[in-house]
Amino acid sequence: MKLLLIAISFCCFNSLAYAQKPDKDILDHVRIRAYYLLAKKTSPSTPAYRRDTMVLDIGKQVSKFYDPARLGRDSAMSQLMNGKREDIKSLQVFKGDKGKDLSNLPGMRSSNAMEGESYQILKEKQGITVFDYLSGAAGAKLQYEDPFPKLNWELVEGTDTVATYACQKALLKFRGRNYTAWFSPDIPVNEGPWKFSGLPGLILKIEDADQLFSFTLIGMIQPKSVLPIILSKADFLKCSREDFTQRRKKQGMGMQLHFADGVLSIAELPGKYDPLLMELE
Repeated sequence: MKLLLIAISFCCFNSLAYAQKPDKDILDHVRIRAYYLLAKKTSPSTPAYRRDTMVLDIGKQVSKFYDPARLGRDSAMSQLMNGKREDIKSLQVFKGDKGKDLSNLPGMRSSNAMEGESYQILKEKQGITVFDYLSGAAGAKLQYEDPFPKLNWELVEGTDTVATYACQKALLKFRGRNYTAWFSPDIPVNEGPWKFSGLPGLILKIEDADQLFSFTLIGMIQPKSVLPIILSKADFLKCSREDFTQRRKKQGMGMQLHFADGVLSIAELPGKYDPLLMELE
């Protein structure tokens, strides 16, 4: 099995990957790390309004799909919020309609709900668990179980080349959307980005029929050093997929944090969060 090597650097990723974590948070170790470009559109005729580099860590027992850049930003926010409480002398909160902007202040931390993907998708033998963070009035760290959804793949004629790999074609109808996938039997793992899996080879590219969402492999490595697959499950409250979807629609746009001279300032980002959902049912 050949592997395409790329150089991608994330300012926060190394600290997230190598930070000291309890043993219970280490779920597996990375055998293959695949990088995907996620492009999102509002219509087929418009350019992508978001492009994010996602990571799929594949271990022997589990896999984890996530956005390391968003994870880094949210981690920095959490560290600032949960710093030394005794150092906080006063707190000031600015609601979105107050129009307070902290972006020009040094040391400001921000998390925008429209920038990057906040979910972490864990695939295990028993099914999928989605871990996510909602901001605003619906704010919470939540998880929901999604027992492996039935993916009725249809293998069809057609070949393509993605990231130098020869690929075969497959079609899928899943929760209100139709997808075309390209997978490579040369990489014999039945994995893929997001919740997709179950083909006789790694899914290298997949796009919905409306061309609103696409995941495309841009690189892959087999780590020479030990890289743990880490997730602190205890930090998340359990809910159902339906409940999570409803709460997600009510979440805010995000927030800005700034701490200086003992004053912690929290400013909600203005605007209404209007998510474009992959799952329509």
